[in-house]
Amino acid sequence: MHDEGKGKRKASKSFARRIIKVWVFGMLVPLLVVEVLILLQFYRINHNDVDEEINNSLNKVSSDMKDLMNSMNSISWLLEADGTVGKNLHLYFDEEDTIKKGDLLIYLREQIANYEIANPSIGNLTYIVVPKDGKAPVKINQTSLANGELPGDEYFLCQWQKMNFYGPHESKSKVASYPCLSLLRTYKVEQEYGDIYIYLESGYKYLQKLMPGSVMGMDTVFLIESAEGRTMYCSDENLVPLFSDLQSCKKELSENSRRYKTYERTEEGGWKIHLWVPVKEYYRQIYGMALNLSVVTLLAVFACILASVLQWRSIYTPFTKFEKRLQLIASDNDVETKVEQMNIQEFDDNFALLDKMKSNILLLLNRVQEEEKKRSELEIRVMLGKINPHFLYNTLDTLKWYAAGKKDKEMVHFITALNKLLLYNMSKTRETTLKSELEAVSAYIVLQQLKYDIRFHMDTGKHPEILEADMPRFVLQPIVENAILHSGLNQGDIWIEVELLANGKIAVLVKNDGTPINPEKIKEVLVQKNDISSNGIGLQYVARMLETRFGDGFELRAERTEDGVNVVEIQIPFEAAKIGAGPDRPERGHQ
Repeated sequence: MHDEGKGKRKASKSFARRIIKVWVFGMLVPLLVVEVLILLQFYRINHNDVDEEINNSLNKVSSDMKDLMNSMNSISWLLEADGTVGKNLHLYFDEEDTIKKGDLLIYLREQIANYEIANPSIGNLTYIVVPKDGKAPVKINQTSLANGELPGDEYFLCQWQKMNFYGPHESKSKVASYPCLSLLRTYKVEQEYGDIYIYLESGYKYLQKLMPGSVMGMDTVFLIESAEGRTMYCSDENLVPLFSDLQSCKKELSENSRRYKTYERTEEGGWKIHLWVPVKEYYRQIYGMALNLSVVTLLAVFACILASVLQWRSIYTPFTKFEKRLQLIASDNDVETKVEQMNIQEFDDNFALLDKMKSNILLLLNRVQEEEKKRSELEIRVMLGKINPHFLYNTLDTLKWYAAGKKDKEMVHFITALNKLLLYNMSKTRETTLKSELEAVSAYIVLQQLKYDIRFHMDTGKHPEILEADMPRFVLQPIVENAILHSGLNQGDIWIEVELLANGKIAVLVKNDGTPINPEKIKEVLVQKNDISSNGIGLQYVARMLETRFGDGFELRAERTEDGVNVVEIQIPFEAAKIGAGPDRPERGHQ
């Protein structure tokens, strides 16, 4: 068995292996785990940052385009409703005098020029008349840079607030070529002269400033989709041709493994703007942002390795020297001859402590011998303490036999009660049952009735099972003793009543008709930490024993009833399930 125990003993491990394990599992592995967790967290953060930046770029384009279209809408409304231009346009058509008609045309041109100057985002404002006879459209203000042509249906973008927007398409300007948005608004006043439209475009190269070239350095593709689903603009026309069905192009690109991460916004009027980001560049951007953290972490790992090497040299090497010194000390009777300074404070202090250990060991041996001697003497006193009560019990039993022989019944009754009380109080256990505690109190009353004229009554109620409830030992006798000794009761009645309350607790009431008690004084006594009764065992002891057993689940109070009865009441929990465990439950009252 001894050899098997040795075989099962764990193999010892060297200090070097332990240091390596501590470094690997205490530093390297946690650092790598933290690195992976940080990388994952940064991946999510970078992923959100890239998405947020793309969405911000798309939202800016959306906001700028909306502002442009609102501005074009406002100018077209002024050209229709303004009293200086729009509402007086009929004068130009009604005037037959050529000179006056020319003057009106000059006035009209000046007013339109004012609009263009005041709104740099708008250009090429003009009125266009489509005659009823089907002739070609004619622009009214010939000085306008616009050609006077209506945009083709293929450039239709959307209809918004009863206006048609077109484009992006090449400007109708006669002097420059650039992409623009155009607006065509029906002029509803002069219908007898033919169909009259208000036509205007976005300003010179203004639309190009709104279209993003790239986002975060990624080669993005910007597209505009009409309300009818056609591609009106694409920054890479080789990728998506103009006027093509955008959804079909997306499907075709996906099948050809040209993957793009798409973002889109639907604008008022049903047209859409799109921003496509190549998937490879998207993730390259995310990984690139996390690469810096990886480099920093690798540098941290390298620094940890370097620090570990330095720790190895500064800790393990002196430790091996320390071990050799201990081996030399263990093999030599003269310890001091092998002690050398290692220039490491902790090791040098340990060598200094070795010398103190020799004298301390001798002192400890002497102290242990003295303590063993004292322990032996204490055990003898404890044994004598146990012998004396049993000797007293046996002596009282002999007296009872002698009194019985003399037919002295009162003495036999007295000695029997004294023996019961002595045997009960000699028990080693701190707990008993309520039944045993009541029996001990009855024996105590028998002894006191020799000195006092006491009439004792006990009522255990209608529930005999509650008498098996747990109870701390020696808590009722101090209460009864107080009723006898501290209430001026040389004669009178003492009652003990046991009740099962509606709240499930057991109430034990000790009553007497002696000198009135002061409940407030008793409350002050109960909060005292030490027993202050004349014989050293009082209500403080009772409260402390109940608190030790039941915690906050007990109550201890005293009162003086109106009919002149002093009442001390104890309420304790009733553990019905534990009591109902069966008849084999041991009786702890007479161990």
